[in-house]
Amino acid sequence: MSYILFVDDEEQIRKLLSTYLTRQGHEVALATDGYEALKAIRSRMPDLVITDVSMPNMNGFELTRRLRADHKTARLPVVMLSARKQADDVLTGYAEGADEYVAKPIEMTVLAAKIEVLLKRVQAFAGATLKRGGRVIVFAHGKGGAGTTTLAVNTAVALAETKLYRVAVCDLNLEFANAHMLVDLKPQQTLAHLASLDPALIDDAAVSRLLVQDRSGVQVLQSCDAPENAELVTVPLVQQGIDHLRATMDYVIVDTPATFSQQVLAAVDASDAIAVVSQPHLASLKAGKDWLDVLEKLSYPKERTLVVINRTTQGGLENDQIARFFNRKPDVVIPFSTVFDEASDRGRPLVVLRADNVAAKVVKDLAAQLTVLAPAGR
Repeated sequence: MSYILFVDDEEQIRKLLSTYLTRQGHEVALATDGYEALKAIRSRMPDLVITDVSMPNMNGFELTRRLRADHKTARLPVVMLSARKQADDVLTGYAEGADEYVAKPIEMTVLAAKIEVLLKRVQAFAGATLKRGGRVIVFAHGKGGAGTTTLAVNTAVALAETKLYRVAVCDLNLEFANAHMLVDLKPQQTLAHLASLDPALIDDAAVSRLLVQDRSGVQVLQSCDAPENAELVTVPLVQQGIDHLRATMDYVIVDTPATFSQQVLAAVDASDAIAVVSQPHLASLKAGKDWLDVLEKLSYPKERTLVVINRTTQGGLENDQIARFFNRKPDVVIPFSTVFDEASDRGRPLVVLRADNVAAKVVKDLAAQLTVLAPAGR
């Protein structure tokens, strides 16, 4: 039995359609406008939403726009109903993210067929997700300057250098992406370039064309090419990008900015492990602890997180002080090394440029710990 939320301000239509869907074997909840619908969704996530377009307070376009912008509801199937049948109206519905657009008066058999197709698509996607062996590891931080991108890229290269894993980096720094620079790559296209396409046309082949590969074999997917294009990278685009990488790689390293945007939360949803990176200084440590606190509120398993202290300067708190601050020992402490900057400027990861460097060896240990935390192929 599927749980369907039907949103319409006309009582007669609500009764008619809910009765029909119930007889078809579905459980149906009702809302009179977009605000009621959002409240209902927060209370219980439906399998599918059917919404009228013209409603008071919040119309169907705005409701769908909000659903697509939230990492929890971005994939939720939406069927729009409307008496407006002009091509522009239909295109607007699809542009806002509707999966199907059905004209009023409603032909019940047509609506039922569209609902069945959408629900089967959701079930097929869920089954495909379970079969995917790739592991997603998020590198997170709450304050800039922690060297998170450097560690994410070096970890990816360390994994690839073992020749045991297919590895990709997904750079979610939408405004100021630079993961590609650390491996001396120049992507010609990013996820932002897919924004103008019909979502139905964004398949694995479309995402594959965005990937660039460095000499170690690491594939890099850049989300955006310029700050002004950041808004083009929607939550569904990020989810599709990660889906593709997870389907084709053993490990997907996601480099995130210092924010809890919906795009970052989408990566957290997809992740198998999270490395929270912090400098050994109070402001950075506080930001790192905030990250861990949010993960706890999200019921993210503590055993799937690593606390990584990156000594980007020669000073900072001692390890025992850091342990008291977090109420747990740091899992990895990267020692200070000026060679990180040299490697970055040369576009060569430290784990390759100076493989025998002490910091490089610790990064390799970090990569090894992550493979234990999130084993590939399981």
